[in-house]
Amino acid sequence: MVSGIYEAIKGGFFAEQHMEIITNNLANADTAGFKKDTLTFDEVLKERLSTDMRPGSLNYTGNKLDVALGEKGFFKIQTDRGIRYTRNGSFLLDAGGMLVTHSGDSVLSNNGPIRIKGAEIVITASGDVIADGRHADTLSVVDFTRPGFLKKEGDSLYVYDDPNGEGSIIDHDPISVQQGYIETSNVNPVEEMTRMIKALRAYESYTKVIQTFDEANSKLINEVGKL
Repeated sequence: MVSGIYEAIKGGFFAEQHMEIITNNLANADTAGFKKDTLTFDEVLKERLSTDMRPGSLNYTGNKLDVALGEKGFFKIQTDRGIRYTRNGSFLLDAGGMLVTHSGDSVLSNNGPIRIKGAEIVITASGDVIADGRHADTLSVVDFTRPGFLKKEGDSLYVYDDPNGEGSIIDHDPISVQQGYIETSNVNPVEEMTRMIKALRAYESYTKVIQTFDEANSKLINEVGKL
């Protein structure tokens, strides 16, 4: 009986975690470049959180500083915590003409932060930034031999955390960039709501099992106490 209630508690905890992940996915359904998370069991029945890196659809904005990537690749971003990576290509120009994210972090080329001087800005399919007909710089787009080491950090940013050096960061080639578009989240709200209902039902079932065990234990204790 003791092992049974432990399994029920573990199942309830898993269902609760599942609900939290689904809730976060739904909260970011409109976040550009966001990738949904899933909670599964691996071969030895251990819980495993994984990120679905499939690209979202492209949304036309017409903004000359919005850019979307093809199926693979990540933009390089300089933050105060170090280099980070993102699929969110919704960029701005700061007061100094630097190409930045909405958080103010610098978008990088292979030469460093990108500065743009000019009114007419064209970003080509190969990532070249052209300002008033002159080449300003080229967006750095990278990929990873072991993308499983990418860890979410919020704001659609990822850090590459490879403690054993098993993977490497490589320049993505060929680059495929579309100006005037942003990549939407790959979250399907209807699908996530269906998963949420299933997780809620599972949680309720485990809760009922725990209550049944608790009632049985209470009854057993009371009956033993009368002997």
